[in-house]
Amino acid sequence: MSSYTISVLNDSGAPANVAIYQTYPNLKAGLPLVWLLQSVNNGNTNSYNWTVDWALNWGTSEQPLVPGVQWSSGGPIQRMDPTTAGGNNEMGVTYANEQFKTHPVAFNDPQVPNGSMLVTTDASFTVSQSQAMSLAVYMNSLPTFAMQGKPNGKFLFDTHPIYWICTTEAKQGVAVSGSFVSSPKQFEFAGGVTSLKFKLTDTLQFVPVPV
Repeated sequence: MSSYTISVLNDSGAPANVAIYQTYPNLKAGLPLVWLLQSVNNGNTNSYNWTVDWALNWGTSEQPLVPGVQWSSGGPIQRMDPTTAGGNNEMGVTYANEQFKTHPVAFNDPQVPNGSMLVTTDASFTVSQSQAMSLAVYMNSLPTFAMQGKPNGKFLFDTHPIYWICTTEAKQGVAVSGSFVSSPKQFEFAGGVTSLKFKLTDTLQFVPVPV
């Protein structure tokens, strides 16, 4: 598994809540969640470290998933290995005893395209019952992106996220959109590069710094 590091020097003149989130351009529905979050004091350099390991899960919230809603895990995290032949790439969600349940648990489905992960739901619950249930892809054991759950459906997640760094007042796990983050900057790791560094300026811009 590949490991990555982002270092952020806060040179803004005040403490800042600096977050990393992910978007999935191949998904037409769903919302990014605040993934990695730290409060960085002015003058300090904080590091964000993660490993690209994948998982899926379902969760519930107090209301349907919209920007500003806190997402929380409902079932046990299902570890996935979607880029390895024969690796787990699918799980299911059903409804029993008036609650959602992970069934079947993680398994390999050879029909799922390499590099993708699938969540299937059955007809054991209704649209109304699933209003506050959503499905999430995880990286580094933390939820990164969630989609509204529905009965009798298939929800395909890919493994090609776009990374963003930003400042935000939202808490970790909160669904976000443009109005919930400030100064978002897209970044990527070039081939062979596993570490990047940014400086947050006094105009709240993230400026790349040579490592």
